[in-house]
Amino acid sequence: MPTATHVVLGANGIIGRETVTSLLKKGHPVKSVGRRPSSIDGAVSVIADLLDQTDVSRALDGTKVAYLVAGLPYSSRVWAEQWPVILRNTIHAALQHGTHLVYFDNVYAYGRVTGSMTESTPILPSSRKGRARAAALHLLTEGVTRGLTVTIGRSADFYGPGASTSVFNTFALDKIAAGKTATWLYDADQPHSLSYTPDIGNALTILGTDDRARGQTWHLPTAPALTGREYLMLAADDEARMSVMSSTTMRIGALFNGSARETLEMDYQYTSPYLFDSQLFEGTFGIHPTPTADGIAAVLSNTPSPFR
Repeated sequence: MPTATHVVLGANGIIGRETVTSLLKKGHPVKSVGRRPSSIDGAVSVIADLLDQTDVSRALDGTKVAYLVAGLPYSSRVWAEQWPVILRNTIHAALQHGTHLVYFDNVYAYGRVTGSMTESTPILPSSRKGRARAAALHLLTEGVTRGLTVTIGRSADFYGPGASTSVFNTFALDKIAAGKTATWLYDADQPHSLSYTPDIGNALTILGTDDRARGQTWHLPTAPALTGREYLMLAADDEARMSVMSSTTMRIGALFNGSARETLEMDYQYTSPYLFDSQLFEGTFGIHPTPTADGIAAVLSNTPSPFR
């Protein structure tokens, strides 16, 4: 097995690709670990299954820092079944090889929050997927008691070039690029923070290479929240091309569509302010988020359009 200072677990997803790219730009040797070969020049490609403890241990052999950025299908059942296995395998391998683990997380474990989400927001999940993410954090805490060094990087909902699992990409930006009506979920007049995927990859690299970050939880750089309507106006510049998917429409869709069913329990993120505060990271490391207008422009310029 080739050795590298840094290993990205789940490297073929959008966050994995951005993290591998950022590490390579900074001159770090990188192993890209996934179920299929990496498409990024310069990375050592390793085929492995994170559900297999032997595979994970083999991938982390000789590794200084591992970044767990894997994504799973958007299913509460899959999350409850597979996240504990992936976490246990990764923790075991990190302890075995003395590897610093950087863990990429979302905000689901916070549950319903009044005001801005910060690093000190309590873990009070209010959904099945939130409870799965909270259980993962519990496993990491247990790992720390056994000697694990773990640094957590948390983002808001994300969007970015090639972010095929992003709700904003799928429902809005991809449709705009195709000349169709962009859609926002539930309430387009609530503020909603969005993290930009290249910023996430760059920030995770900092967490794995800057000793000031080590062993703490950080909110990754995220631009000030806009309302759904403001995001769509930035992207489409034409209010006539916007629509809002109501909760009634979503519930009807859930009768026939699994993704809609899985989205229903997270509706609170769109029916009240969803505010993500990354000031601690920005102030500590002097890194600021990409302006939203620039991020949206980058996505649209990289999205195939029948009109270009």
